[in-house]
Amino acid sequence: MLSNDRKVKPVYTFVVFNLLFWLELKAQRLTYHPEMVAGHRSLTYLHNVNYQVDGKFRMNNLALFDTEYGEDTHNIFFIRNTLSYIPSPGVAFNAAAGMKNPGSFFSVSVQYKITRPTYLFSYSIGATYQKGYTLEQAVAAEYAPYLAKKLQTYCNLLLIANITLKEYQRGLQFLRVGLKEKNISYGLAINLDQFNNNRKTLENTGVFIKYNF
Repeated sequence: MLSNDRKVKPVYTFVVFNLLFWLELKAQRLTYHPEMVAGHRSLTYLHNVNYQVDGKFRMNNLALFDTEYGEDTHNIFFIRNTLSYIPSPGVAFNAAAGMKNPGSFFSVSVQYKITRPTYLFSYSIGATYQKGYTLEQAVAAEYAPYLAKKLQTYCNLLLIANITLKEYQRGLQFLRVGLKEKNISYGLAINLDQFNNNRKTLENTGVFIKYNF
């Protein structure tokens, strides 16, 4: 499940190219959320780009690159492009395609989302095909109560699990705890990854910084 391809290492060219592509779209309909994590094992880049096509359709690009400092054997990459149909607020039907260790994948899912000024909750469930079908579930939660007029605490949790009838194929748990000032968040980060019934696990703890454009 992990990449040993040294070509994955120089991820920055892709990041720049991908950003320039998205910035050609209309800025008032686009949001860009990049995040960097400097941990004890690796450096992680993660971004979410959303483009609201109209009231019912949205496009999303999610990219993650986790690059070890000294070796190339445990690099993680994930690129997903999603088209969502939103029949009513909080409900979305998603179709996605992308690349991740060890190759390309396709998925369909349904998502329920609650968004408020100081908290967010999202749950999705669907099927993913990558050399076989898996049931994929994802939970995202964020809580940011105000400490002062321009300062908030920041807590963000992301859980994803891909399972089959035979195994827990892939899972991850990302936790961020810190502070938020206007569009910037920073603090402590924990990334946990599991592969093939936990036969392979990776941990990365460190600090993060995230900006919301």
